[in-house]
Amino acid sequence: MRIIENALSQTYLKNLQRNMSDLSASNLKLSSGRNFNHVSEDTGSAARAFVVRDQLSKNQEYVNTVQNAIGELDTADDSIMTVSSILKTVYERVTIANGGTKSQEDLNAIAEELNGLKNEILQTMNARYGDKFLFAGSNNNEPPFTVDEDGKLLFNGVLVDDAAASTDFNENKVVYLDIGFGMTSEPGGINAQTGIKISTSGVDALGYGKDETGEPNNIYSIISQIQEQLRAGDLEGSGNSLNHLKKSEEKLSACIAEIGTRQSTLDRAKDRLDAEAINLQSRQNDLEAVSLERESINNKSYEMAWMVTLQLGSSIIPPSIFDFMS
Repeated sequence: MRIIENALSQTYLKNLQRNMSDLSASNLKLSSGRNFNHVSEDTGSAARAFVVRDQLSKNQEYVNTVQNAIGELDTADDSIMTVSSILKTVYERVTIANGGTKSQEDLNAIAEELNGLKNEILQTMNARYGDKFLFAGSNNNEPPFTVDEDGKLLFNGVLVDDAAASTDFNENKVVYLDIGFGMTSEPGGINAQTGIKISTSGVDALGYGKDETGEPNNIYSIISQIQEQLRAGDLEGSGNSLNHLKKSEEKLSACIAEIGTRQSTLDRAKDRLDAEAINLQSRQNDLEAVSLERESINNKSYEMAWMVTLQLGSSIIPPSIFDFMS
């Protein structure tokens, strides 16, 4: 008889412990919202969940990179548009000067005004985004545009008017950004199909070198030339230089269009990454999140089993022991 009682007690305690464990595990799932809280509970799902988490982490890195790039290009676009607006003022002032009714004193005043506008262009093209110079090409250490003692413009330390090609300037290389397409390299540099150009060359926007007649192609240099012509009373020369300035602005317009194309590419990349993040989060939820409806039903079942087990205990375990356990 004693053996039978001991066997019943052991079986009861084992069932009691199981029901208690089931109820505790269910309560933890409901409180944490997770289908498992330890890898050992579901190693297969845990392994897949870790892969998804890693993909989510990389996706977020790309999202942050793209968002920063969008901000950088937006700022670059604003700066180029500012230069374009300044040029409109330059056209207006030079057109007024060439009206034929201005005294030399008036022409000198307009020339001085052009000097201020020219310096404003220089400051705008030395704009920064965070710790990066926007129009320095691959140079991030110092302002790209400077002026020597003779008032000549330099880009990354090289005289703008003396250059024959953009490759003549130091650190004027194209910089690409990995936005999640798996950027790869190829002979000669980065595969442009797998990354997006993030650098913007200020000298490509403002122009460099001279044309076949020896006239400077750079916007800053042309404005400087117009200043000298106005101070010398050479209205015919300033008129010709103004026409040349308008032709040189085509490079600025091309730069604006190129930045706009890159902005559109980044916007599409951001949409793609956002959609991918939603899909990954859905997969993560399927793997890790507990079904509240199903687990709530299970929890009530475990609670009922626990209560019934407690009620049966009084007839199996001596009252003193049962009261102690309760």
